[in-house]
Amino acid sequence: MIKHLVILLLFANLSACSWKNPFSADSLVQRDQEAVKTQLAEKYHNTLNLEQAVELALERNLDLQVARLKQEIAKIDKQIAIGNLLPQVNILADYTKNYDQLHLGVPTKSLGLPANLALPVLDSSFYGYSLNAQLPIFVPSLWFLVSAKDKGAGIQSLLTSLSEKLVTLSVMSEYFYMLSLESEENALQNEKLSAEELCRQAEISLKTESILPWEFEEARAYYLSKELALQQNKREQQIAYFQTLQSLHIPFSENITFLPLEKEIFALPSLEDCILQALGHNEKWKISALSLQIQDDIKKSAISEFLPKIILGGSILNFDNNLLLEDNASFLSIFGMFSIFNGFKTVNEYRKALRQKEIAEIELIKEYWTLLTEIHSAYNSVQNASELFTVAETNLKAQQGKFKQKQSEYKHEAIDLKDYYEALKEYHEAISFHEKAYFQYRLAVGTLAVSMGENPYGWYTTKNLTEK
Repeated sequence: MIKHLVILLLFANLSACSWKNPFSADSLVQRDQEAVKTQLAEKYHNTLNLEQAVELALERNLDLQVARLKQEIAKIDKQIAIGNLLPQVNILADYTKNYDQLHLGVPTKSLGLPANLALPVLDSSFYGYSLNAQLPIFVPSLWFLVSAKDKGAGIQSLLTSLSEKLVTLSVMSEYFYMLSLESEENALQNEKLSAEELCRQAEISLKTESILPWEFEEARAYYLSKELALQQNKREQQIAYFQTLQSLHIPFSENITFLPLEKEIFALPSLEDCILQALGHNEKWKISALSLQIQDDIKKSAISEFLPKIILGGSILNFDNNLLLEDNASFLSIFGMFSIFNGFKTVNEYRKALRQKEIAEIELIKEYWTLLTEIHSAYNSVQNASELFTVAETNLKAQQGKFKQKQSEYKHEAIDLKDYYEALKEYHEAISFHEKAYFQYRLAVGTLAVSMGENPYGWYTTKNLTEK
């Protein structure tokens, strides 16, 4: 018997260990990774352009998911506040059991009877129930609470919108950085080949005693530095790749190909138009304005505490012990309350609300000047980045022509292999500079878009900018 019991306990323990909680951390992460792997394979075919990367980030970013849930909670808080203005209906029920039945002694000797008469006044068990309802008729603080909660839901919606734009801008930055490192690789590769050829020529010169040994070591150190720069670039590419995967919440085991961008330059609106757009759509500015309105509601709520509160109530009762009460009863009441003195609490709450509103006004003015500064700075950054891109484009055309000439000279043996690699390196550096200048331009435009309350990726491709 004991042997069988031990076997049964061991089996139960193994079963408990093998059972996996579907809500455990490992299970949640595993399900999330399997879902994104399927999505990448079926929808994107493991290849992402910038638009698809932004789309995936907005869908999978954990901070955005939390922000959206908080937005829903803010809407629920508003509904809760509205519920305070609606009738409150409650059902109350009670059942009582007495171990000793209560009696009332009635003197009967005066009536010629030998002893007092015991009359029951309460049954040994009885029940009762009631239906109660209350409706606030005049409670101004509840009205202002609903107004404040409505504005709070608006603030949370604006915070979610701003978070989406910042996530988009962050993904763009990481995407551009990753492509910038890729554009550097070709230039570093050719620089390494040029240094390798220089080192080979130095080795020949050392054998013919045309140079000293330290000069050969200097050429070799130069080659090793170029090789190190290339290896560092490849490591930085890998780090940037993993950081991009992390932003998209994609497992590191996935092999994703990120596509390059098509280059477009757009005409900006005027600075005045950008400022007007920002004052109408910038989330931080609108949040400051709503915060001021909330403080105004709080001030009005504090004032309303000086007013009376009127509540309409009613109830229907039923009681089975009818010796003292009727079987049922109903009544309607109007309850009013007016605070005469509560230790200056109401006065101080009002004073506090006034100070908080003054703070909100100052914060609004501060945000106004901050917004103007951001718009001016972002606008100038776009202009600088656009001019830098024009320089990079002109330099690329010049280096392209120079490289074609060097190709022809090398073909006719007018220059050696080292000079050819040097020209090739300069050409790829011009390409990399051109790529980086464009990425800087796109980020500058995206930053301006966020300041204006627009999508940093899609704003300038739709209604606000026109192609030159």
